[in-house]
Amino acid sequence: MDARLARIAGAPYAARLGVVVEATALDRARIRVPYKDENSNPGRALHGGVPASTIAIAGVLAAATGFGEDVHDAGTLDLSVNYLAAAIGEDIVAEAAVLRRGKEIVYSDVDVRNDAGKRIAKGLVTHRALDRPAAGEERQRGMRAEPAQEDGADVPKLARAIVSVPFIASLGMRIARMVDGHSLLRMPLGPDKTDETGAVHEGALAALIDTTGAMASWSAVGVDLRWKASTVAIHVNFHRPAREDLVAEGRTWRRNDEIFLNQVTASEERSGRVVATGSVTYRIVVP
Repeated sequence: MDARLARIAGAPYAARLGVVVEATALDRARIRVPYKDENSNPGRALHGGVPASTIAIAGVLAAATGFGEDVHDAGTLDLSVNYLAAAIGEDIVAEAAVLRRGKEIVYSDVDVRNDAGKRIAKGLVTHRALDRPAAGEERQRGMRAEPAQEDGADVPKLARAIVSVPFIASLGMRIARMVDGHSLLRMPLGPDKTDETGAVHEGALAALIDTTGAMASWSAVGVDLRWKASTVAIHVNFHRPAREDLVAEGRTWRRNDEIFLNQVTASEERSGRVVATGSVTYRIVVP
């Protein structure tokens, strides 16, 4: 494994997950995340942010196997994840294969399974890397989010139990608002959440988007821990690297019986710059 691949696989966030690179070849990568309680929900079920992060890492590794010596402004543009089954108390293995390699953009298909071959999740990673310096500021534009309104009194007590599960707690997520289909979560920047460049790892951002959408869904019906719930799918667009504490705002725009459709915007808390936007399809089985 060359130095560039080693930096991606050895990023602090990947190390915190426990990522082990099992194989790399041109346009391919296989990684394993051994089971540990810190990555799990109650009942030893792997938190959805872990397969999403694993897909992000494996997809980027497969893309990077074909990069030349000079790489500028590399980063993931888009991450799409469908959750097919739960991984309970077991390792997961991600196999990534490049579907197409363009001049700048690489598309990687990623399959996540357990060791018995059961499919856990399926994902697509769209990654971009330039062989020249990036365009100047005149050809770039970034959006800023309005300051989020915090109101801790709107957070149900049982919701705090959800964010106290090991994986979410280890990322330092905190619910600031959760009422009537609207959620607001904060996640501090920390050294164990970064990629090889020191920015917030795209996998950690995906986990924040996922959790914020879930909390918006719960706020629309009221939190009852007896009800079964899970993320059906997430889709994340990454706008720019995040180098500050983050705030994510989610809204449930539609409920169709058990299915909740949410939109989430994540921004840097101090600058207000939007760093990622996403959609979260969540399911709550309400009796």
